[in-house]
Amino acid sequence: MIKSKIVYLILLASMVLFYILFIDSMSLLTLIITVIFPFLQLALLSHVSGKITASMDIETRTVPRNTDTRIIVKIKNHSLLPVSCAMAAVSIKNTLTGECQTLTTLLPVSSDNEQSIKFSVSYAHCGKVEVTLKNLKIYDYIKLFSKTINLNISQEIAVVPSLVNISPSIEVNLSGTSESDEFSKTRPGDDCTEIFNIREYVYGDKLNRIHWNLSTKLDGLMVKEYSLPVSSQVVILFEFCTDENSEDRFSKNDAALETAMSLSHYLIKNDISHRICWFDPLLKCLRNENITSADDFSGFMGAVFTSGTYRNSFSALIHHKFENSDAHFSHTLYISPVLSDEVFHNLSVLNNTYKKSYIYINDSNSELPEFFRSTDSINAVPADCENISGELNRMII
Repeated sequence: MIKSKIVYLILLASMVLFYILFIDSMSLLTLIITVIFPFLQLALLSHVSGKITASMDIETRTVPRNTDTRIIVKIKNHSLLPVSCAMAAVSIKNTLTGECQTLTTLLPVSSDNEQSIKFSVSYAHCGKVEVTLKNLKIYDYIKLFSKTINLNISQEIAVVPSLVNISPSIEVNLSGTSESDEFSKTRPGDDCTEIFNIREYVYGDKLNRIHWNLSTKLDGLMVKEYSLPVSSQVVILFEFCTDENSEDRFSKNDAALETAMSLSHYLIKNDISHRICWFDPLLKCLRNENITSADDFSGFMGAVFTSGTYRNSFSALIHHKFENSDAHFSHTLYISPVLSDEVFHNLSVLNNTYKKSYIYINDSNSELPEFFRSTDSINAVPADCENISGELNRMII
């Protein structure tokens, strides 16, 4: 725009000089047209800008990190005059990490027509991303003037962690650590207090499982399949805190969340219901989600992103210790992107759990301190930030 104004001022000065040197009707008419032309441009710009509307669509509202998704901005010109140049500005902000960027593009819009712009973007870190079509700036035909149309159309995208394929070992007696009122919906078991299914008798079925009353009515042997109790005493406790000493603290947060989600997904696949706990710095309390199926993930992810991160490296552990002092767990899986000898000691003396694992999200190049090693009371698991599946596959849950 500045360049166009400079060119116009040079043109106007030339027309004034031309009129002074050649005083006649032609030079006067040329000068008048040169003076009036900007006002005509301004009037046309005011008319066209009032006939412009815009909308924004997002292809996918939930995407894994580092996965491309498209943001589609549509500009509709309802005027009979074309728009020579329009600039759209889209703001993208990760509310969890605070990262921001603004995308802009220039395009013409024909008269009584619609023009679409597609931005292909990916997100490096997990979180709730706010995408806002902030404004449109419309220029006149020679870019002397512009008019900004404020829109502030916002939509949200959930950038979720990628589930890592892991296969840690599971103790065969895990489901039998205590009595449970929850039963598997997909596999039969031996708990006679709950019937899983009734089916026709096949050779090898136990005689004490024959449903005699139903067999008499159906004139055929029917047997009862009993239910499989599932344990709800495994707890995944993770710190969603930031490691201020790490250059890539957001990646460590992503890895901590991916670790929690991957372990949870693996437990669900093996019909082991469990609990996920984390600290909410907004409510200043420990949040708990009982995970019994894959559908429970969506609610959990939304709650974590709303809570946000914090700096205190052991808030979740301390609140868990005091709020669950009367509870007992078969295994506590503690996940943290921060390593501390104080936290290691507090976890090692935690007395409300039979087994304890400290899963530390480690930087690729950092060395582990001497105190962080497995003992009789705690299993120390260093998970590489870039490859968390390696150590997790060697765990015993």
